[in-house]
Amino acid sequence: MTMFTISGEPKEAAKARRKVLEEFDDLEFIEEGHIYTLNGRNLSSASGIGRRFIREPFNEQKQAAIYAKRHGATAAYWIKEWQCKSFRASTLGTKTHAFGESLSYLRAGHPEFISDLIRNQYLPEHRYLAPIHAREDAVVHFLDELPSSYHLVLNEAKAYTGKNPVKELNPKEQICGTFDMLYYYDGDGDKSRSGYAIFDYKTNINLFSQYNRRYGKMLAEPFSDFIEEDFSLYAIQLSLYAMMIEDIGLPVIERKIVWLREDDRGEGIYEILDVPDLSQRLRQVL
Repeated sequence: MTMFTISGEPKEAAKARRKVLEEFDDLEFIEEGHIYTLNGRNLSSASGIGRRFIREPFNEQKQAAIYAKRHGATAAYWIKEWQCKSFRASTLGTKTHAFGESLSYLRAGHPEFISDLIRNQYLPEHRYLAPIHAREDAVVHFLDELPSSYHLVLNEAKAYTGKNPVKELNPKEQICGTFDMLYYYDGDGDKSRSGYAIFDYKTNINLFSQYNRRYGKMLAEPFSDFIEEDFSLYAIQLSLYAMMIEDIGLPVIERKIVWLREDDRGEGIYEILDVPDLSQRLRQVL
């Protein structure tokens, strides 16, 4: 992506945009295979780092055999069901992310950044991007209600670790990723409260595991105080993104999940969930 500006934006937003684009310009992403490369080296993606701390990774074959005994059919049948369900969920998530990215750029005056995935939903004569399912409606509600004290910096921007000028603070392993949204918060009249906020859309049916909470199933060290559930894995992911941004001199003051869901009537709703800063633990363990 090339540098752009947004009419009326504070200088801090434009400065941060230029810095992120310039600092991480050498990171390449290959869509097929979801591969990141930096100077010819493949890097691990932040989205998968949290799973390293699951004590007993899910064994699909084993669990399918158990499930088949309890519910009938064959293990192969349930594996197919699970994989198809997972594919549907990931496809919906990808499309919803593209809608959110595109809508915020459109509202910022940059329809040229509308994703090809949803360009057929765009009516240019009215500058209208049509939401066509509940989670896209939820995105509209979120952006409608986002306070004016938040100013868009970038959507879907690539970044990686290893940029901290204090070398000892850089993780030994270089991690990369693409964060959904970076905003500048102007402090809403109090400049001392200003800083940068990372938001991440999530479209999961559930982020919390009641079973694991009931039985105290926790992640491995150094996250043994966190339940093994998607919320915890996403907290690790957002902390990694924040680390990458902070290491180029942009103070991150908020890390938030924007949970896009359907209510009981099938209408789109959203919930904003603050996630803890786990960057210091990650610097020590990676």
